[in-house]
Amino acid sequence: MRPLYESSQDIVSESKVLILIEKAWRCRGVKLPLKAQLDYLLLRHDRGVAWAEIKVRTNPRGRYPTYMISLSKVMAARELAGASNLPSVLIVQWTDSLGYIRMDTLENFHIAIGGRTDRNDTQDIEPVVLIPIDDFRGLNET
Repeated sequence: MRPLYESSQDIVSESKVLILIEKAWRCRGVKLPLKAQLDYLLLRHDRGVAWAEIKVRTNPRGRYPTYMISLSKVMAARELAGASNLPSVLIVQWTDSLGYIRMDTLENFHIAIGGRTDRNDTQDIEPVVLIPIDDFRGLNET
């Protein structure tokens, strides 16, 4: 079994982003179990409105031309969206902005091999999706 790399600080940072999402989109997030592969189901009036994956980065939005996310994460997002008829969104908090993009309707991306090398975990290198940073919308954009 692989180790979990989510620290208590990661959970606190993610929770702060969730508060912003809940306020901006007038919803509430319910944390999902690990097997769901995404972080939250967003609810409005106790009905699901979207699946959400939240990422918090320690760099500004413009540092890299693309955002890298695991292909398996995008596949899970699309599967959940297809089964439920709800959108799946990736929400990213950079040091200087907060943005989102729908993973279930992504069209402008490239596939590559990538991942982290700082943990000495060979499982961290995998097929990834590279999404142009300019394709992300601001949190309050519809």
